[in-house]
Amino acid sequence: MKLKHFLIIGLAIAVIAVGPLSAAEDDDVSILSALDITPFNEDTNVTIDGINFNVPKGYGEQKDIAKDDDKYNLGSEEVTLSNHQYLNEKGDMLNLQVIFIKDKNYTMDSLTPENGSVKKTINGKEGFYSEQDDTAMFMYAQDGKSVQVVGKKDVVSKVVV
Repeated sequence: MKLKHFLIIGLAIAVIAVGPLSAAEDDDVSILSALDITPFNEDTNVTIDGINFNVPKGYGEQKDIAKDDDKYNLGSEEVTLSNHQYLNEKGDMLNLQVIFIKDKNYTMDSLTPENGSVKKTINGKEGFYSEQDDTAMFMYAQDGKSVQVVGKKDVVSKVVV
């Protein structure tokens, strides 16, 4: 299985996790309260598998679906996946994913861009960027790991540090 499949799995997890939002349609219940999520009162630095991110004010982590250092064997490769999802009161999702493959050192040259992605540098990180509707994805390599940030296009550049 290729890295692309893990990215698709991560996005599938994100889509499944957003399903409970329909339970929060009652005007008296906020989305975050219904999902037992506490939003950050200010921009907050978080570290996932050694990679630092800046989660904007108003987003809270959906802790019940967080994955940390989940290990998978793909033939002779051992893959470690960490995936965290954050939501804000509007229901906007922010997904942060870090993938490490034992005995593989990810670099910009070893990343496989999605169709339609373009090379872009965000906050000093060179990677591949794509947009669809109001959602953006930025994938880059850091410390031998593949890092992916998916969220509203105006948020992605604030998250990468």
